[in-house]
Formats: sequence, C-alpha cells, structure tokens
Amino acid sequence: MKKTLLICALIYSYINTQAQSPIKYTAKIETGYHFIFARLLKDMPEDGVSYHRPHGLSDGIDLSFVNGVSLRNNLRLGLGISYLDYKQMDGYAIFGDLEYLTGKRKVSPVFNIMIGKSYVNDISDNTFVDFTGGVEHKVGKKLSLQYKVGLRFVHHSVFLPVRIGARL
Repeated sequence: MKKTLLICALIYSYINTQAQSPIKYTAKIETGYHFIFARLLKDMPEDGVSYHRPHGLSDGIDLSFVNGVSLRNNLRLGLGISYLDYKQMDGYAIFGDLEYLTGKRKVSPVFNIMIGKSYVNDISDNTFVDFTGGVEHKVGKKLSLQYKVGLRFVHHSVFLPVRIGARL
C-alpha cells in the first residue's frame, strides 16, 4: 500500500511539473521619468493646501515593482508599489497593473494601464491613471525588456512618462 501511494505521488508530481498551466507568476521592475505635460487646475484650492512646489510643477522619476499573474502569456494582472520623486517632493504609490502583449514574437507591442493612489509628502492621496504603450523585447526564455511611453493623470496634472523595465 505504501509503495502504491508513493508511486501515485511521484506520478502526480511529474504530471504537475510538466503541465502547461495557462496561469503563471510574473514580476516586473521598471523605472521612469515623468515630463510635466500640462496642469489641469490653474488656481490654488480655497483651503490653501497644495502639494505643488511653490515655484510650480516639476518633472519626476519613479521606481516600480509589480507582482502578478500572466494569463496565456499575453494578459498580465498585478499589484505594484512605486517610489516617486518630484524634485524634492517624494512619496509612494500603490496600484493595480493591467498589461496586454499583442504578439508572441521576439519584439512585440505592449499596452499597459495602471490605476491607484499616490501619496506625495504625506499631504496628498490622489488617484492616478497611467496609460502607456511600447514594445517588449524578449532577451531570454524568461526575461523581457520593456520600453514604454504614455500619459499619466495625477495631482491635477498630466505627465508624459517614459519607462524602461524588465519582466520575469
């Protein structure tokens, strides 16, 4: 009886390791530079509290890490966290990440949407939406590089993010 259970366990383990599951773990790390594109509000709020620098808006950088799952290697869902730095105003963001890869070639177009909350200098907690598109270049069996550009709506402003990242 013990030998039968051991053989069944070994067969089950072998089948599980060889199975082609449509859902796989994925991780991404990326960095980006945000060019200020437009300010949507011209005046200060009535309460006088503002997260903008006294001399106006500035460009910024981010460093993001996303954990998630890949469905059929072309639709990816994840949760991420970012470090943000807008010229002496730093903070973080927590977001959901949806990414779609349009092909399975070595270089394929990729589209990305991030939606979340950003916390800059513990003053603001604004919702942001980030739409980007670009290319994903497969450099190995499991490693891909991404180059993206798009629009980021946050802090009553529009930014033009330019990003580079690596996906496992």
